[in-house]
Formats: sequence, C-alpha cells, structure tokens
Amino acid sequence: MKSRLKKLSLLLAATATLFSTQASAMGMLRSNDTLIMYGHVEPADSERFRQQMAKGDIRQIVLSESPGGDMRAAYTIADLITKNNIHTAVQGNCYSACAMIFMAGTERQMVAGKKLASTRLGFHGPHNKQTHEVARAAIPHLREWLLKATNGKFPEEILDRAMNIDRAGDMMIFYYPGEGMYNDIRFCTEGSLRCESVKGHNVVSVGVLTTAELLDLEKLSPKTAEEKKPE
Repeated sequence: MKSRLKKLSLLLAATATLFSTQASAMGMLRSNDTLIMYGHVEPADSERFRQQMAKGDIRQIVLSESPGGDMRAAYTIADLITKNNIHTAVQGNCYSACAMIFMAGTERQMVAGKKLASTRLGFHGPHNKQTHEVARAAIPHLREWLLKATNGKFPEEILDRAMNIDRAGDMMIFYYPGEGMYNDIRFCTEGSLRCESVKGHNVVSVGVLTTAELLDLEKLSPKTAEEKKPE
C-alpha cells in the first residue's frame, strides 16, 4: 500500500506541471482503480474516459488543476460516473466543466494534505464558446442537474445567482470549511482579488461535498474500494 500511496502522491504532484505543458486534452493517469484527471476538458475526452473504463473498474476519480472546458463531454463523463457508482475527490483548482464531473460522484470529498487550503471548486452558468456570453437556453438543464446532484440542498437563491453570472471567467468559489481566506463560499470576479463572501452556508451544507471527511490517500487500496462498492 505504501508504494501505491507514493505513486498516487507523485502523480498528483505532477499534475500542475503536466497541465501547463498539455492543454490539448484532459490528462488521465491511472493507479489501479483510481483515475487522476487534470487539465482542460475537450470534446474527445468523453471517449477517452470510456477507454479508461474499459481497462478495468474505476472506483475513485481524483480531479486536479482543471479550468473546465467542453460541457457536452463533461455531461457524458458525469453520466458514466453516476451510472457506475464512482466516487470523486478534488485537489487543487477544479472549475466549470471539471466541477460538473466532480458533482457526479456517488461520494464527493476533498483530498487531505497541504494543498487543502488552495483547493477550490468553481461554478458558473453555461457560456457560449465563441462569444463567452451566458447561454441562457442551457441554464434550466444545468440548474436542475445541480439540484438533483445535491439532493435539493443547493440554496436556489445562490444557485440562480451562479447560473446567471455574465462573464465566463467569474466564478462562485467553494473552499473546504475554515480553509478560505475570508469565507467558505465566495463570488469572485476574474482578475480581481476582491470577492464577495456568502455567509450562512458551506460546501457541505449545500450538498457539493457529500461529507466533511477528507480523502486520505492511504485508504485508497483496492480492498478498501471494493468494500465500499454499493450493493
């Protein structure tokens, strides 16, 4: 197990460098039944994800350092994750389409460790790829999808505000409780250090994380994953 833990840790540590040099497709690195996914989500990534699944069971996906990308591919990957009862976790930045993939997990956690303070899930409404304007026709589907994923816990006033963010670079950001500089949920403007805090809620209470328990990589053994497999 120690060798597997070391391998997973090294893979996660490498994602930032790999992401900066490989922007043409989402990186997918596998360690037994755990799949690490990072980088920009591209249309072909849904098929590449199917190929990963064909290699053997995936019990856990760890998402890391992704700015988002193609929503159609994200929906397809998310659907496969849900149908196969795969758990998801996040370390580092995971925005837009990446956050959609994360939300498909049967169980959703953040990864324990020194990067927890800089782990951020970012949400906003769908935007047109060419104009970067809000794709208002696509909002109802995404809104209902997120409400279903959170079992109706996502406060609708916060969700509606996120769905109608005008600029594609602006985000509703979630931190792990107590790790954010000012508050656990913030609306942030791209390129600005000033964010508006949202009080009275956190990433667990709104259903984005299914548990406040952090994912410990040491527990990601094939035996443990098999024991957690739903009936």
